[in-house]
Amino acid sequence: MKTKTLLAAAAAALALATSAGAQTAPPALNLTLAPHQTSGAVDKVGVTLKLQAPNAKPGQAFLRLPMVFASVTTQQYEAAQIEVVDAKGPVPLVQKDDPADPSNFMYFRRWQVARPTQGDVTVRYTAAATAFRPKLGSGPPFDLRPEAGGLNGAGVTFLALPDSSAPYSLSLDWDLAAMPAGSRGAQSLGEGPLKLVGPVELLANTFYMAGPLRSYPEASSGQPFAIYWLGTPPFDVPAVASWTEKARTAIATFFGESDKPYRVFFRHNPYPGTGGAGLINSFMSGFGDDPVPTVDGMRHHLAHEIVHNWPGGLNGPNGVVSWYGEGLAEFYSATIPWRSGLITTDDFLAQINERAQSYYGNPVNTAPAEEIAAKFWSDTRVRKLPYDRGAFYMAMVDAQVRAKSGGKRRLDDLVKAMLARRAAGQSYDTEAWLELVAAELGPQARAEHAAMMAGKLLVPPSDAYGPCFEREAASFRAFELGFDSASLTASPRIVKGLVAGSQAAAAGVRDGDEVTEAVVLDAVQAKPEQTITLKIRRDGRDLAITYLPRGQALDGYRWARVPQVPDNQCAI
Repeated sequence: MKTKTLLAAAAAALALATSAGAQTAPPALNLTLAPHQTSGAVDKVGVTLKLQAPNAKPGQAFLRLPMVFASVTTQQYEAAQIEVVDAKGPVPLVQKDDPADPSNFMYFRRWQVARPTQGDVTVRYTAAATAFRPKLGSGPPFDLRPEAGGLNGAGVTFLALPDSSAPYSLSLDWDLAAMPAGSRGAQSLGEGPLKLVGPVELLANTFYMAGPLRSYPEASSGQPFAIYWLGTPPFDVPAVASWTEKARTAIATFFGESDKPYRVFFRHNPYPGTGGAGLINSFMSGFGDDPVPTVDGMRHHLAHEIVHNWPGGLNGPNGVVSWYGEGLAEFYSATIPWRSGLITTDDFLAQINERAQSYYGNPVNTAPAEEIAAKFWSDTRVRKLPYDRGAFYMAMVDAQVRAKSGGKRRLDDLVKAMLARRAAGQSYDTEAWLELVAAELGPQARAEHAAMMAGKLLVPPSDAYGPCFEREAASFRAFELGFDSASLTASPRIVKGLVAGSQAAAAGVRDGDEVTEAVVLDAVQAKPEQTITLKIRRDGRDLAITYLPRGQALDGYRWARVPQVPDNQCAI
């Protein structure tokens, strides 16, 4: 199944919004969100859609909502939960689900009308706001969730919208009458009421937050850059916000859109670990309480998500094309802040070597790209491959372009050429990339890309990161969970396939144990000394088992600083 990533869809939606705005005004669609509180916590959100004369007919597409997005379960309304009324009265709905996506990325529930509609149509339904605990802690935290007297969530998980790619005259209103005095509503494209022209993907691919919001700057309405949060995060928010604003400016300037409005949303995860994703002109950054986030520790994650808003993802099957979007986000989240003086040369080197640890210490690092989608949300080792493999591939291409051009050209030129293709409405897929890189480097570029996709282990040249670093051989203990990772995505989570002699077995994990809390593993792969703790239930007793998820040593590479070259000659 062909599918776009959320950022690719968002980019397409914004492009259509820009072009549609100059034409005759399309039909109106008004969205009103009305959060409701019970005992100081938001428990639901009333959603009202008013559609201008949709002229819907039986057998034709009317509404749709993903059943799942990136492993996150959506609201999954039943037809009886959606009220549709037109000039004649109630309009019954006919419900049908798409075939399930075996990769658990995205598929839709759709509704058609049982009779033709007359005149304007009003659609009403209620979205439940509940704390969500992912099976593995791996999916983007997009669910509609109460937090500190307010709520937040991505539209893709709770907005049933017209099943159409046509443009609308869109408007968004917040009804905060049932919220505490002083409550505000904000979203990816601004704060408070919103009006624009474009497809409904602009509403679906938006993050929403409402309640007793705090913001940076404090008077954020109308500002080109703003950060929003609820409650009191366990880190220095002003310091993180200040660095994020500088990073956003540097990254936006690199991509040629320094005046682009931008929003960041900090969101508390009621489970360990971080997570986040880019949306339209924004990103959402999740944080947990264990470990407590630090400014330094959040920088790479924040920059990675900011970068995503420009190259996005290639058109193509999820997993198979992820090397591009994730690889560029990893490459530029380190490179651009380094060039801009926002991280030190030592910080940059540390990021390279964390990637080396994650990649060369990954026992499935030679898995072909075509196998990634099926295991992406169930196996952290597979999920990390597009990030690590893509980043090393981009570093190799950059080194080759700089070498062939005598330093006059670099990866930047190819990436910006790809963005120009997309802006011109041309293809934005793997073949488009291969045409550009082959024209730059010769036909062997296609063979090198094919080898990567087939699973060949990548080894960037010694000077891939510039004259300040050189490659050296290294040994990495393989990341080893110690049992079948699919155990963590089952319901219930029952340990199966325990590896005899593993650290998990030695610590006391047993087949048949129930893991009672999600475990976030992605970041652990790059940190060889980081232990994990499993909350276990066995024979009616609750246990906590801590161990180091490492196995046998694997050969690989890392990079070392060349002391003779000064810092001011380092940045590539």
